[in-house]
Amino acid sequence: PSNPPPISVTGPAPKAATATPAVQPAEPTLERRFLDHRVAGSVAYTQGDYGAATDRYRQAVVENPTDADALNNLGQVLTRTGQAAEAIPYLERANELYPNVWTYRFNLAHAHGQMGDWPRAVAGYRAAKELFPDDYVTQFNLAHALQKEGNDEQAVLEYRKAITLAPGEPSFHLSLAACYENLSRSNDAAQSYRRYLEMAPDSPEAQQVKDRLQALTSSASSEHTGQSSAPVPSQTQ
Repeated sequence: PSNPPPISVTGPAPKAATATPAVQPAEPTLERRFLDHRVAGSVAYTQGDYGAATDRYRQAVVENPTDADALNNLGQVLTRTGQAAEAIPYLERANELYPNVWTYRFNLAHAHGQMGDWPRAVAGYRAAKELFPDDYVTQFNLAHALQKEGNDEQAVLEYRKAITLAPGEPSFHLSLAACYENLSRSNDAAQSYRRYLEMAPDSPEAQQVKDRLQALTSSASSEHTGQSSAPVPSQTQ
């Protein structure tokens, strides 16, 4: 079974007008044009037409470089299409304009994760968590980033919090089990695998999890006999 990937925000960003403006608003003659581009971009994004969404958001940013929603949404769609390096400056600018918008913090952290810059991803998810502490998606992504960074001890704590926030999500237990295995905590890993099987007994990954659980529970005898154990279930970013 695969470690579930970071979960990205897929809808249009919240209106930046809810925050205190850091810049003067656009001239009235420009307001309608960039708003039209932004709305059209959001429609295209929702329909899965990422090319059109990118073009529309670019036009909105050109016409009003201080429109934080357009900056954020352009960065988001660029990240979605594998262009995280290009996305990051737009997302950083949105965060400079409105530093207390959760969506902007989340999307910037996600882009850093896509680039494999896990220290910045961790910092970004921590900042997003401060703004939205009860969001299980942010909590899970923070744990995932810590795990990718190699900080399994801290990742275990954060995965537990994610499970508390979303107790019905079985895949979180696989991620927690992987951390336990990295820490050589076989009993805890086995318990997490069992919990996953209780919650998702008919999942496509169930048999592989059962094989790994069997390997863990028989590890003592395997060590004595020299037998090899089942591989740890694979993880993906």
